[in-house]
Amino acid sequence: MKTRTSEPEEIPQVEGYTTEKRTISMLAANIWAIGVLLAFMAIGWLLIISIHDPVDYRHMLILILAIMLAIVVHELIHGITWIAVTHSSFKHLSFGLLQGGVYCHIDVPMKKRAYVVGALMPLMLLGVVPYIVSLFMGSVALMFFGASMIGAAMGDVLIVWAIRKESPDTMVYDHPTEPGCVLYHPSE
Repeated sequence: MKTRTSEPEEIPQVEGYTTEKRTISMLAANIWAIGVLLAFMAIGWLLIISIHDPVDYRHMLILILAIMLAIVVHELIHGITWIAVTHSSFKHLSFGLLQGGVYCHIDVPMKKRAYVVGALMPLMLLGVVPYIVSLFMGSVALMFFGASMIGAAMGDVLIVWAIRKESPDTMVYDHPTEPGCVLYHPSE
C-alpha cells in the first residue's frame, strides 16, 4: 500500500481534449458522511423497532469488525468495477492512504458513465442493499452496517455530484493526489 503525496502526478493528456480539475474537500465529505450516517441510523432504527420485535444488540462486535473490513472492500469494489468498465487490468490500479483514509486510483481515462458506475458501486453493494435488507429482516446490526457504508460513500457521492451536469461523452480521469477527478473537454 502506498501513500499519496502532495507531489503532483502527471495527468495524462488526451489529444483533442483540455483538462479541468474537479476535486472535493475532505472536510466537506466528512461532514456529509456524519450527517448522512446519523440520519440513516435514526430512520432505520425507528423503522426496525416500530415493525419488528425488540432489538438484539449481540452482533455489534461483529458489526464493528465488518465495517473495518468493508472499508477496504469498498476500495476493491471501485477498482474491480473500473477495471470491468474500462476493460483494463489490475496494473492500472493503485491502493493506499490519502488524508487518513484508504483510496483506490485507476490511471485510465474513461467515459463519465463508467467513472460514475465505479464511483457509486460500493455505495450500492455495501450501503444501500444491506440497509434495505436490514429493514425487512429487522436487523439493527445490518442496518448500522448499511448506514455506515452509505456514510463512507459520501465522498464518492460528492464527486459524482460535482460532475453531474457534464456531458455523457466527457472523459474522466480519477485524480491521482486529491479526492476527485480530472475532466477532459473536447478542444474547440
